[in-house]
Amino acid sequence: MSQPPAATIPFLDDALGGIEERMEQAVADTAARLRALRGVLAEQSRRLDAAERQSAALERQLAVAEAKLAVESMHAAGLAAQASHLMALALEAGVPALDEAQGGPLAGVYDAAFDARAAELGIEDPVRFRAV
Repeated sequence: MSQPPAATIPFLDDALGGIEERMEQAVADTAARLRALRGVLAEQSRRLDAAERQSAALERQLAVAEAKLAVESMHAAGLAAQASHLMALALEAGVPALDEAQGGPLAGVYDAAFDARAAELGIEDPVRFRAV
């Protein structure tokens, strides 16, 4: 014996059909948003990788610059020690032209070299940076 067809309620069928269409549209919209977000995530990942590579390169450059600065600082310390020793020897020997209190010729040599280097570096008014 076959069963009679189930009775349907037309407005429920219409309502369920509308809900099904809206659900399908929501799934399609969500999938599109997910694809867009994956694209954004991939782009951000590429940017992060590039930034990390640039950061590493800058850190290497900084390390090289710090090493060069350390060498220059050691060189300056050595030259300053030599100059101090030579000045002490000159003063002991009674060489008045080298007396710092009198502003001997070494002061002029220093000032000229200091100002010339400042000009090469584009520094205006180097007098304000000179050691007194």
